[in-house]
Amino acid sequence: MIWKLVKDELPEQAKDVLLFDGGQIYFGFYSEIYNKFVVADDKVDLEDFTHWMTLPEFPSK
Repeated sequence: MIWKLVKDELPEQAKDVLLFDGGQIYFGFYSEIYNKFVVADDKVDLEDFTHWMTLPEFPSK
């Protein structure tokens, strides 16, 4: 897993990711329809975040 710059690359549509705003980490997804990240049912401008990262694999049982 690698942090990716929002200005360089966006995640796949509706794929859950971690988002970083320079101080905190959030859980959300990218919406192509709105061209925004959706975090806790709020549509957030892309510029509000600096980086994103895919989620890690779930642990095995």
